[in-house]
Amino acid sequence: MVRQAGSLELAVELALDHIPNTDHWLCERLEVLRSEKMRGSWVIAWDSADYPQMWRELPDPPLVVFGRGEACKMANSDCHVAVVGTRNCTAEARHVAFKLGKALAQRRAIVVSGLARGIDAAALRGACYVGCRTLGILGTGVGSVQPQSSIPISKRMMELGGAIISERPSGMPVHGWHFAARNRLVVSLSDAVVVVQSPSKGGALISAQFALDFGVTCWVYRPESGLNTLRWAGNRRLLNEFPTMGWQSTEKLADCITGDKRITNSFVAEQGLPLAFRSTWRHIMETRGAQLDTLAMLSGIDSASMRKQLHTMELGGWVRRMPGGWFVPLKI
Repeated sequence: MVRQAGSLELAVELALDHIPNTDHWLCERLEVLRSEKMRGSWVIAWDSADYPQMWRELPDPPLVVFGRGEACKMANSDCHVAVVGTRNCTAEARHVAFKLGKALAQRRAIVVSGLARGIDAAALRGACYVGCRTLGILGTGVGSVQPQSSIPISKRMMELGGAIISERPSGMPVHGWHFAARNRLVVSLSDAVVVVQSPSKGGALISAQFALDFGVTCWVYRPESGLNTLRWAGNRRLLNEFPTMGWQSTEKLADCITGDKRITNSFVAEQGLPLAFRSTWRHIMETRGAQLDTLAMLSGIDSASMRKQLHTMELGGWVRRMPGGWFVPLKI
């Protein structure tokens, strides 16, 4: 019926008009599709030309996927890179994820992630800092981004031509296994998977196993110190088994994955910001907020000069002063 109607949306309308009222099971599912459309979502069916071929090859491919943002052609030839890791990451790992997202976006790779807090969100913020299109694949419906801390970055992703995608309709109950299941979509859509930080258990290790099963190249960050601690137990396990997966330099890894594509140094997130403030702004963006003394130390200037910078940035609508001497970014 989809091919006859020309689109999934028209097929839904035609089906709802002609299916007998007694067929409640099918009517309910068709009503879900129409409801998503009315909420502003787009829908890609399994037999659509835009449906990723890699998902068709999964043992359990979603029959339809729902999305918001740019209804992009996911079946194109762009380089997609999944950046994954723990929600409860260290400051070092968050910094690395942000730098990696930025380095990949500078080479026009599309960062794919799960929009969880921690590594996922940091990598997506790095890509959005450049102004590159990104894809977030959710375990929830597209109408209920979780956690709430990821809502601002999801909006920024869509403003920059990216999208958030889910195989689950909005309003449906959410279970823990949904987040693990979405990892198969993240991995199979990608040309490479990069594990930034993982403890001994978690979604990042599930994604790494999917990469091994699907034949997708997998890379694992090797920290300069601390690899033998619990916070890096998952990395250690993978590197002990697959030593050649290890990497340390974000720039070298981005070059390796993308094939040394031409780099752009034009960052959308810095447009209109005075050059003298950009170092401070980058620190605030990476951490999603920092205190004055910390920013002064990181930037190598005295507290009085940093206070003047932050005051000017606050007047310009770049940052907001919060209780406790914290400054958070207003422009993602």
